[in-house]
Amino acid sequence: MYPLLLFGAVSWAVPADAGYDFYSLFYVLAFGLNLLLLVAEGRRRGYPLRPWLVVLACTTLAFILGTKLLAFSGREWRGLLTTGYWPSTEARTVLGGALAGTLTLLALRRPFGFSWHVFDAFTLPMCAALAVQCIGCVLTGCCFGEPTAGSWGLTYPPDTLPYLVQQAQGLLPLGAARSLPVHPTQLYSLGLCVAVGLVLLLTRHRRWPGGSRRLLHLGLLLTGRFLIEFWRDPAGEQVGAALHTHGGLVLKQVQWTLLVLAPAALGLWGWLLHRPKHHNLQPEQLPTQFPARNLLAVAALLALTAWLGPLSLTLPEVVVVKTLLLTVLVLEGGALLLGAAGSAQPFRVALPLGLACTVLILSSQAPADSTTGHGREKYTTLSGSLSLGNFRREQNLGGGCNGSSPLLAYRHRYATGTLDLAVTELPGVDEDGDMHKAETTIGVRVHTGADQQTPTGDPQPYTYDADRLSFLIGLNPYVQLDRKWLGMGIGFMVGNLGYHRLYYGDKQSLLDLQTSLRFGDRQVAYAIADYNYLGYGTANPQHRFGVGTGFGGTRWQLVGGAASAKTYDVSSGQNRWSGFLEAQGRFTPQWQASTFLVLGNPHQQQVGLRLGYRFPPKTR
Repeated sequence: MYPLLLFGAVSWAVPADAGYDFYSLFYVLAFGLNLLLLVAEGRRRGYPLRPWLVVLACTTLAFILGTKLLAFSGREWRGLLTTGYWPSTEARTVLGGALAGTLTLLALRRPFGFSWHVFDAFTLPMCAALAVQCIGCVLTGCCFGEPTAGSWGLTYPPDTLPYLVQQAQGLLPLGAARSLPVHPTQLYSLGLCVAVGLVLLLTRHRRWPGGSRRLLHLGLLLTGRFLIEFWRDPAGEQVGAALHTHGGLVLKQVQWTLLVLAPAALGLWGWLLHRPKHHNLQPEQLPTQFPARNLLAVAALLALTAWLGPLSLTLPEVVVVKTLLLTVLVLEGGALLLGAAGSAQPFRVALPLGLACTVLILSSQAPADSTTGHGREKYTTLSGSLSLGNFRREQNLGGGCNGSSPLLAYRHRYATGTLDLAVTELPGVDEDGDMHKAETTIGVRVHTGADQQTPTGDPQPYTYDADRLSFLIGLNPYVQLDRKWLGMGIGFMVGNLGYHRLYYGDKQSLLDLQTSLRFGDRQVAYAIADYNYLGYGTANPQHRFGVGTGFGGTRWQLVGGAASAKTYDVSSGQNRWSGFLEAQGRFTPQWQASTFLVLGNPHQQQVGLRLGYRFPPKTR
């Protein structure tokens, strides 16, 4: 019996168990390590963080999509081009990712102001990430090799790909405990990545032209992949597994391709190294900051992920893309906030906040690997909103032996964004057999934005911080219970909530309560009462009393009534009451939108827009 690396010796190591998805785990770890190393490498090279992260986001998404595009069959390509729908397939090849990532970087290099040296920054991080992913491939059983009699062969338990392939080929007896030993081609690939990384480390101090290390990196990896294919089982090859004969030489399709690409990359690398003998080496060029360009790139990525549809990205890939996009938007929002502080224009923050609110919506698809269970039906809703408004109030300084300063009139203009994640369980019988008659929603909102305060009267000795810009951020967990004729909710908010304190209005509110009450059938007619309505931010929450209707169904909702500002001081003759109108529509089973408007009072104005995505329902 061969000495074997045994899988399945303990229950947690069984790759076929859906609860132990080794591939996805190491997939996320590989991407995370790659991005961390790239950020560190960019810092070492002196790249400004914001444009560098935009480039990383674009190339990462291109790499993910490229791994799948090159693995599509002819029929899947025809379906994508004729219908526009992404095929339902899990096949991937790293060759497609490398090609797509390289082409994307080639397209972005000049517009973002990078020199050719930026290609070299990707080499070592990619080697490390591929090495980590190889471990996931070993544990999962993909990319496996042909049967071997060597003592280094690996065996796999039932329901893994090597076992199923050998079983279909008649190589295994009925009820075999493990597959026949196979070449550990995943470990061969891991060793290749480590070896290429060592070559790059040993040559890192040599003065080479920009981009030459990337060519050496690709040439060595492609050459190694060409050799490993001789031991790789065609059933474990996603692309180009068919054999072709040319000039009496029998190779796989992928090997014939590599036979062209690998020498081309190494040849171009050698040409670049000899070319500087007649040309001066160009120093690395650092990019400049250009916020509008960065935000346009993020908007393009959002549009692309929305167009691709729910089958294009798995849950780990969605996590990676969202993390990058949100990081970029947080940095751009902070930069615009700082710029707004100098120019007294708080609404400049509206663009990054609006994009941030849509990142989780447009990229929040039902992942291609989503599952369902049994029990009460539930669904998750993810929404983002943007609110703009202004209000007038009187406020003063307070405290100390001198008491409070006189009340002075100020105008507050604000822009806020809100992300709302809620899980709703519908009425029904749970897995324990208990009946639940109420619809239960548990959620949390994250509010952020900016408030610009400006004195409206003549300057006074107590006038402080004229044209002061303040950052708003708050957390708002809440619970909502709804039955046919009655609904109620409660929550609280904590953070820098805005300037609506009753006393000493120069300080922000830090903690407050939120409640809601509904009487009547939501599909027909109902009445509402809200204390601190927070659907569109915390800058100036309203107390609302109104009536609404669902027009006989659940697709459309319209609510209107009276809204009151909080009980802070207002100038003599100024009314704190306004009218409000809120409309909501569900355009598809998943997509919904709503808008909110405070009207009729020039001293209390607010407009808000919210977009929401409801994940397909599942049971548990």
